[in-house]
Amino acid sequence: MDNDLIELLEGEFVHTVYRSDNYMVARFKTDEGTITVTGPSFDFEKNTKYILSGSYVEHYKYGFQFNILTVEKYIATKKEEIVSFLKSKTFPGIGKKAAEKIYDFFGNDTLRILKEDPSRIFEVDLTEKQLLSLQSGFEAMNDPQNEIMLHLVSNGFNNSDAQRIYNRYKYATMEIAEDNPFRFYHDVYGVSFDKVRNYASRIEFSDAENKYKEAYLIYLIKEYCFSTGDIYLEKNELIRLIEHYGGMDNLEEIISRCLDQKYLYQENERYYIYSDYFDEAYIAQFLNHFEGDLFLDDVLIQEGIGNCENDLQIRYDEKQKEAIANFFSEGISIITGGPGTGKTTIVKTMVTMFRDYFPFSNLMVVAPTGRAAKRINEICDVESKTIHSLLRWNKETNTFVFDVDNPILYDALIIDEFSMVDNNLFACLLKASGRIKKICIIGDNNQLPSIKPGNLLNDLISSGKIPVCHLESNYRQSQGNEIISLANDIIRNDVELSRYNKDIVFYDINRSHVDLISLIQKDLEEGNSLDDVQILAPMYKGLWGIDNMNIMLQSAFNPADFSKKERRSGKYIYRENDKILQLKNRPSEDVYNGDIGILEDIDEKEKSLMVNYAGTYVFYPFEDLSDISLAYALSVHKSQGSEYRIVYFIFNRNNIHMLNRNLIYTAISRAKNKLVIIGDESLFKQSLNHMIRKRHTSLLERLENE
Repeated sequence: MDNDLIELLEGEFVHTVYRSDNYMVARFKTDEGTITVTGPSFDFEKNTKYILSGSYVEHYKYGFQFNILTVEKYIATKKEEIVSFLKSKTFPGIGKKAAEKIYDFFGNDTLRILKEDPSRIFEVDLTEKQLLSLQSGFEAMNDPQNEIMLHLVSNGFNNSDAQRIYNRYKYATMEIAEDNPFRFYHDVYGVSFDKVRNYASRIEFSDAENKYKEAYLIYLIKEYCFSTGDIYLEKNELIRLIEHYGGMDNLEEIISRCLDQKYLYQENERYYIYSDYFDEAYIAQFLNHFEGDLFLDDVLIQEGIGNCENDLQIRYDEKQKEAIANFFSEGISIITGGPGTGKTTIVKTMVTMFRDYFPFSNLMVVAPTGRAAKRINEICDVESKTIHSLLRWNKETNTFVFDVDNPILYDALIIDEFSMVDNNLFACLLKASGRIKKICIIGDNNQLPSIKPGNLLNDLISSGKIPVCHLESNYRQSQGNEIISLANDIIRNDVELSRYNKDIVFYDINRSHVDLISLIQKDLEEGNSLDDVQILAPMYKGLWGIDNMNIMLQSAFNPADFSKKERRSGKYIYRENDKILQLKNRPSEDVYNGDIGILEDIDEKEKSLMVNYAGTYVFYPFEDLSDISLAYALSVHKSQGSEYRIVYFIFNRNNIHMLNRNLIYTAISRAKNKLVIIGDESLFKQSLNHMIRKRHTSLLERLENE
């Protein structure tokens, strides 16, 4: 915006028309009438005057508007304004008579004088209660937090980011900004590089070019590791990465600076994000020195297994008995196997035997997702939580209540759906496990690895340091479940689609038109609900992408209706009765990334919507709708840890770079009773020969070298 065109607008905030994390449209009352104001999101106080800087613009659709750059509270200088302000709710106990008395004493400079020195109010003859009310009110106005928040919001940050930054640095925020604003990116969880770069371009600070380069280098490495799953880059890879993005004339100097400031860690010719290196090193150190306790001899183990077999009216095969025996004879053990191999039934017996033989010890089952934790709880009748909930995660600071200095008070730990667990989360769990005497890791190593960097389950299995039991017999397959047969055939890379004609249907989009809506409608007519049906796809964009399918399916199965309230946010319109996906962990409200619920109410008065997650009700202020999405169609990654009665797996040639054996295996193994595959048959077969790229990690070396 050209500085020559910047103007000042004085107005009283009336109400918000629209608001997101980054942008808002509001109405202000001015001497010339009510005007629409646009700009960065900010918590304006109703019926309060502000001085806004910015420029007038003509919107092609909405007409005349004022686009703001900065915001500051208006300080009144006229008697009626000053009196009105003094008798407002900001100062409890101050009426018109007392307000006029204060004005008569200080005149038109009343508010400026008292804002600069609140103690001067004691010069006025008022009651002690009134004086204390006025003093505390003016001191609150002078709270540096207000000025800091105004500064951050006026310079490109949304409210939530500004609050995170302030919570991290408190009154030192401005000092940090003046020294190196890129510390907001390095130090504050959830604040993006782009937002900090935008902010840094608006202020002055020393050595700006090199500090920008440091942050940019770290940003590129983090993005690279997130996209590849690698924990480190070799030096030649790092150089190629920087060259791909235009190069950096003093790269060696910038690398050295990042190492000195502990943004990077170097080991031989490998470069790690500092925290990633120490997460991996901590995992190796913990596991290599874990001794364990609460052991049973073989006689008691076999006795316990026999008792559980009789009680549950089942018979375990030798591999299942081995898995149970490992849990009671070893400090750490691993159980791996595909769907239908009895992993959950084994957990039930392990929990029962632990209670019988160690009645004065306690055990906890954890999982990375809420759905997986609830499933274990329902089937095994055992206390189960997500890892984030167990450790009491603070989402604002990305820290946990339980850690090395405050360990969890449990004796044994079973970790389910471990393929989804990343290095950082596992390191945090182990840091809080100083009292733990027994750990069992359960997962399917043929599924996709964690979204974040690392290859934990496969590294632990490959190390040979931990006893591993590979479950092989499939009990659902023996009952005629074709989905389990296909999962096993994918693992063996021996797939012939003509074998399946009962539980699995394949539609080749090259041979015929597929009407997805009609197929789902038929499922509903057969007694299934929308909760039973889940569409999975590899990508968000494109005709068969998740975004487009969500809109299409919403229109078909929850169309607009005058009886249903709606709210638009980003790419979606949210409508009552919609199927909703939770995108972020909210442990305090017992909902987690990947949970699915139903939108039951949109309250325009309270500016919130309510979602029912199987009896857990969560309220979302309109500004927090980025925490949710429509859930008619999901990514394969988002579906991990969940099972659905009917799964539609949909893909086409646009997804060719995303498709591989691990992703297909993960997608089809989400289906419990029926699987519908819609796609290109030749691409499907071709993709089964593509294994996911092996991630660069050093955990295996650390486990083997000690």
